[in-house]
Amino acid sequence: MPDNRPLIPLESLSEAEVRRITGVQEAKRFRTDFPKRATAAKPPAALREWQKSIEPPRAPKNPEVKFKAPSLTRSALTRMRTATDAGLSPDVLAKQSLKTDELFGIVFSGLATYGFMQLEAEYRRRKAAGGAAAGRADAEWEKHVQTFSRAFAAAGLPNVGEAELRQFVKELNANTANRDAIIAIWNSGVDPAKVALTASQLPVASFVPISDVVRDASAILTPIKTICSQPLSEGSFTQHFSHSVSLSVRIAYPCGISWSGIEWCHKTVTLAGVSFSLTVNVGYRVTCCGATVWGQAGAQVCATILGVSVCAQCTATITGVAGFSRTPVSGGCQYGLGINATLKCTLAGATILNLSYPFGWTITGPCPPAGFC
Repeated sequence: MPDNRPLIPLESLSEAEVRRITGVQEAKRFRTDFPKRATAAKPPAALREWQKSIEPPRAPKNPEVKFKAPSLTRSALTRMRTATDAGLSPDVLAKQSLKTDELFGIVFSGLATYGFMQLEAEYRRRKAAGGAAAGRADAEWEKHVQTFSRAFAAAGLPNVGEAELRQFVKELNANTANRDAIIAIWNSGVDPAKVALTASQLPVASFVPISDVVRDASAILTPIKTICSQPLSEGSFTQHFSHSVSLSVRIAYPCGISWSGIEWCHKTVTLAGVSFSLTVNVGYRVTCCGATVWGQAGAQVCATILGVSVCAQCTATITGVAGFSRTPVSGGCQYGLGINATLKCTLAGATILNLSYPFGWTITGPCPPAGFC
């Protein structure tokens, strides 16, 4: 099934720019030795075992962004939806004149309004029942309205009463695509944690980084027939890294909506799906005794939003190498070489993606003479 998520149109950076972004003046070289004795495991099986040993990189802690909730309007919702539909690409954020805190504020207002809309439907159902139940519903409804009013006040928007809340609902329902976008964000919420919102403490939100290992089961077959007869063979090849992710945000908003009460939570919600793609030139030096590899690359797309430069940028860096097998085959030996890389992507100063990317490299060549290594 094809991935229809928007691809951030990254442009390759020069070596000088990569050095500036990574702080690494020259790509570090990593060396490994092949096993001195032949191994029983063939390179593909040894590759899988080596890949299993790779741990995900440590997830960075992204900054918490304070935001203020705006009065909800259909135009604000459309700006938000246009940006999230494009994967929060900086050029689209610029066209929508959206800063990160403004985006989070619109999301908060949209989610709070949708929560109010759900509770309002329950209020109408109870009122329609008539009798004493309808009277009790009126008294309870006033308390719920006050709770939402306090929530908006905590988010920097005071004096939001029932009339304003109903107007927000009207704006939310004015555009089906906008409403569906908010409902999708609401339904994506996971991992709730109860928090207290007060008028003296603004809510915060932060991007949730994705740290994982992408294990590429395919192997590159590269014949180097002179790795023992010559002191050294060297060269380079390109390795393509790509990954699709859901851009998620940890945000505080009213989430536990029921007639018996309203909970305030931090939840992780998904704003957009996006794909990142980058190619790195991998340099290598190989003998029948071991190998050294190195390489790094970077790409970015930037835009100026209200005078502030915002970039989506990715770097790919070789971070390790392992010689995990040497298997006799007809006419020589197959050498299993594992190369570990990291793919790290940031957006607006927050780390979105932090992946280990171990991939396999199978080399065919002569076996080393006895005692050569």
